[in-house]
Parts: sequence; structure tokens; C-alpha cells
Amino acid sequence: MIRFAGIMRHVAVAMVAAVAAGLCGCEHRELCYDHSHWLDLTFEFDWSKAPDADPRTMVVYLFPKDGGAPRRYEFGNRQKAVVRAPSGEYDAIALNGDTETLVERGATFETFEITTAEEALLAPMRRFASVSTASSNAPRFEATADEPVRQSPDMLWSAKRENVSVVAMAGPQSVRFTPEESAVTYHIILKSSKKLSRALEASAALSTMAEAYSPWQGMGIGKEVTVPIALDIVGEDSFEGYANFFGHCPKGDEGRRHILTVYTSAKKYFHFDVTDQVHEGEDSGGDVTIVVDAVPFPDPEIGTGMQPEVSDWSDIVNTDIDMN
Repeated sequence: MIRFAGIMRHVAVAMVAAVAAGLCGCEHRELCYDHSHWLDLTFEFDWSKAPDADPRTMVVYLFPKDGGAPRRYEFGNRQKAVVRAPSGEYDAIALNGDTETLVERGATFETFEITTAEEALLAPMRRFASVSTASSNAPRFEATADEPVRQSPDMLWSAKRENVSVVAMAGPQSVRFTPEESAVTYHIILKSSKKLSRALEASAALSTMAEAYSPWQGMGIGKEVTVPIALDIVGEDSFEGYANFFGHCPKGDEGRRHILTVYTSAKKYFHFDVTDQVHEGEDSGGDVTIVVDAVPFPDPEIGTGMQPEVSDWSDIVNTDIDMN
């Protein structure tokens, strides 16, 4: 019995030691592996530079300055939102979300950009059986014929903040953004030389525009692209349309020309050099208006339209270049 009691005392001591070691081990692992400190972070938006902005949602990216993967947050409140974020050093970008055309891409603060998808050149004239096929036959101005065709972007509002510190154990913190319009709206006015037929349809395309927008640089960047523009008859003698752009001459080559090409359902097209209006309009700030007078719009050819099997544009081409 004495021997059995001694054995039990040794077992009890061993169990207590094992439990103590286990507790110490748990505490040690917690200290070694729990390096993250999460806290409430408030994003605030000052709309003083874009008082008429009406975003559906707002998106904020936090780009870790140590090179880690960015964190993306989206929320419906355009004034303020509270999120959970780990402590660290960040650069940040804010932009409007829930759009039909804007595409976000890039994994770092410097490479992040907003762009749009490819588009058929004659997509704005949606009544045709195959806009894509018809677009492949549409003539283009020779100097810009190789430019990719991209969608016009929805309105973009964006802002950036550099060197944002999210400090552990400091309690709730906030980051304030002041978004600005980051796309330019163009108003296209094409005045006819005669009364227009309501059966005629038309669309336009503007060349040598920026493919994307960089919030970091605050400017349009990327390839030079051509952007289709929808047109509608206004009154008795003009076609008009609106489209947004990320800016012009993304490569900084002010010597490049901006060609506005107008396509009609009667299979006639027109080229107009609107370079001066593009440059002067954007340099003045705000929206840009482009006006072309006395366009010799044709009468529509009822029953034919711009069908895919009709590709003889060259037989009925009218080309005008307005260098003013």
C-alpha cells in the first residue's frame, strides 16, 4: 500500500507539471504567432471638389507599403464607412464602385488603374443585326486605324492618400478622402447642312484618347484608343451625343491628331479633325464641347441599313477634314 501511494504521488506530480507546461506552451504560441492588431478604421469623404457626385457605392483600396496584397473595401455610404483593418503603413486609393463599364486592375499603388472593356466600333447603333460584324467593315482614318476600340467610361470620382499609418492599440482612427472628377465629359454637336430624316441613324468615334486613368498620377495613361459615341437627333438639323473620357494624348504627344469619325446607317461616313477643340477644351477645365457645322448627312436608304453582308463602304465614302 505504501508503495502504491508513492507511485500515485509521482503520477500526480507529473500531471501537474504537464498541465503547467501546456499552459506555458499556449501562452508562448499566442505571443509568437498573433502579430496582427486589428482595429476600427473610418473612411470619410469630403465632396467639396465634386458636389454633384452621385456614386452608387464607394471603394477603398489599402496598399501595404511592405508590398503585401492590397485590401479592398466597398460600401454604400458616400459620406462615411467604418471597416476593420490591420495595423500597418499604407497608401490608399478611393473611387466610386458599382458601375457598368469601369474595370479596376493593378496590385500596387503605382500600377493601379481604372479602364474599360473592348467595344465594337458601331456598338452605339444597336438596331443592326450584328454590330460587331458591321464594325469590322467600318472604315477608319488611316493614321489611327490600329488603335484599340474601348468603351466610354462611366463617370469616375477618385482620390488618393499616401503614407497612411494605422497604429495598433491607438483606438479608432480615420482616413479622409477628397474625391474629384477623374473623367471628362464630352458633348458632341454635329449640325446638318439640311433638315434631317428621322429614319437616319448615326454614331461617332473619337481617336487618340487615353485607355485608362491612374489615381496615383492623377492623369490618363496607357495606350491611345478610339472610343465610340452614341448620337441622337436633336431638333431638325443636328445629331448630338455625350461620352466620358479619361483624357487625351496619354503618351504626352501633343502632335497627334484627334479624328472624329461619323458613321451613318446610309453607309456614308465623315472624318473631322477636332484636335484643337479637344486640346483647348480640356485645357480650360470642365466639360468639353465639340461642334462640327454643315455636315452633309445623307438621306437614309430605307430597307438596307448597315447590315453585315453590306460592306461596300468605299463606293460611297465622303471624307472631310476640318483642320480648324
